[in-house]
Amino acid sequence: MYFNNKGGLSVTLIFLCLSSAVNAQTIRHIADPLNLTSTLGAGFDADVLKVAGRLGGESQKIELNSNFGGDKWHLAYLYSPQSALSNWNLSASIKHGKTDTEIGRFNHYQYQLGVISEFNGWMDSAIFTELGANYLSVKDNPNSDSITANASVTVLKPWSDRWYNTLVAQGSAAIDGSERYETHAWLSLGYRVTERWSWEIRYRYESNQYENFSEEETKWGIAVQSQF
Repeated sequence: MYFNNKGGLSVTLIFLCLSSAVNAQTIRHIADPLNLTSTLGAGFDADVLKVAGRLGGESQKIELNSNFGGDKWHLAYLYSPQSALSNWNLSASIKHGKTDTEIGRFNHYQYQLGVISEFNGWMDSAIFTELGANYLSVKDNPNSDSITANASVTVLKPWSDRWYNTLVAQGSAAIDGSERYETHAWLSLGYRVTERWSWEIRYRYESNQYENFSEEETKWGIAVQSQF
């Protein structure tokens, strides 16, 4: 059986060549994953309505996104030191979902820790790389629990004061002997109506495998976000 939590808003691609390290900045693009401002947002992921919010501070933020029913959600924390001495940022998150399988419906949680580094890339793009580990816990079926190592690259490319693209590529593989593999990629086109408001249209591809079960899926989505 395969357990998957579908849900998050995200960003990126792979331009690791021609890049140099930079430090976290106070003023950031609305789609920047290290942006610490507070936000509110809502949108559709395929036919599912989702809502999201983020509470930011000087060097950290906590954010939550959920489907409208509240049974699938993602809670995330980021610590960004805003220091010229460090380009490393700590991330932690919990995802909860419910998955229907051939032997019943299961609640599952994914606990993840990671470190994020930022680079200046080709054509004024901002590149964010993250390395981490993910633990999957399945309620009422602990034999399905597993641990994976994760890697992701996010590219944010502003084309003008208004238009921008974000592209994400991420993958994970089990490190505990189980057969669990996940590959996600998505591309979004965004338009900043003002510095505080933006909308995005997204296309996402997911490929997941757990033991002898596999799944592939593509989705369109649209979202509106406001920062303050």
